[in-house]
Amino acid sequence: MTQVYVLYTGGTIGSAGSPLAPMSGPDFRKLVLSMPGLADFQVAGYEGLHYTIDYLDTPLDSSNMAPSDWIVIARKILSNYANYDGFVILHGTDTMSWTASALSFLLEGLNKPVIFTGSQLPLARSLNDALRNLIASIMLAGTTNIPEVCLFFNTMLMRGNRTVKSDASGFATFMSPNFPPLAIVGNRPVVNTALVLPSPLPATSLSNPDHITALQGTLDGIATSILSFSVVGVTLFPGIQSTTMLEAILQDTRPSVRGIVLGAFGAGYAPSNPAFLRTISAANARGVTVIDRTQVIRGTVNMTAYQTGSGLLRAGAISGYDLTAEAVLTKLIYLIALGLDHETLKVQMQTDLRGEMTVLSP
Repeated sequence: MTQVYVLYTGGTIGSAGSPLAPMSGPDFRKLVLSMPGLADFQVAGYEGLHYTIDYLDTPLDSSNMAPSDWIVIARKILSNYANYDGFVILHGTDTMSWTASALSFLLEGLNKPVIFTGSQLPLARSLNDALRNLIASIMLAGTTNIPEVCLFFNTMLMRGNRTVKSDASGFATFMSPNFPPLAIVGNRPVVNTALVLPSPLPATSLSNPDHITALQGTLDGIATSILSFSVVGVTLFPGIQSTTMLEAILQDTRPSVRGIVLGAFGAGYAPSNPAFLRTISAANARGVTVIDRTQVIRGTVNMTAYQTGSGLLRAGAISGYDLTAEAVLTKLIYLIALGLDHETLKVQMQTDLRGEMTVLSP
């Protein structure tokens, strides 16, 4: 018998009323059990595939999700890890890619599927995309053995830390701009096994109870650390008063800023204003990690092709390669919260940890 743990965190999939708001966990569980194909905690058509529904004490609209909630979700998975073959996290779409990216970093040693999904229309409505996404995600979590944090929507199973929300209302809500889907679900799921990350070694796998215990301790440290610093994102635009803005952020933000993600032009280009570059250099000297990331949806950063990129490089900024906005911010928060020193953090930011980035050779 295969067991899948489903965690309802809130979001549109479990919303009701006017205006919409997440229903309680017990009410959502009753609703799911009333759905065709999901009666008695079994998935019709998949013999032996069973599921359990758990929920947060206070389900959230995903716009209210914070890093502390990422820790809560990670702890829920770890505390149930030994008893289930796969995990499904039901989450609002607005910040789903952030949470999926964060969980990919937090769940070091993952060797079972963790699949995020949700919907654009509530499960309680007769016309919805929720039932298909829910059933497909449970099926994928219970049958594929993909050792990754993934995101499923519409027909595509994607690596979670490669996804972005690309449609505010359509059912094909998410895309993976710089990495192909791990699987496509049509009449049957077709997994591209060549793209799937390898399972971790036994000593560092979450199948090892000692590693789970160690990771729970790490999460306790991260939960405390994330309250002691800030990470900010600054999207550049023509005419931006970049020097003034960055100086204000660095001086006035509480808690103090430890990381800045620049949403730069093109392949990572920014104004070549000397005062702006001096501000970047001074921030780097103070131990603030500055990431040069392109604001373009597809493609990667190339800091050496133009003067407007090489200036950032000389000032101490590092490349964000093809990281999504969600992955770069969550990875930066994760690494700072681990307590890494400035130089080690910069190396790790430019290292592919969970399949989140493509590092090109010089």
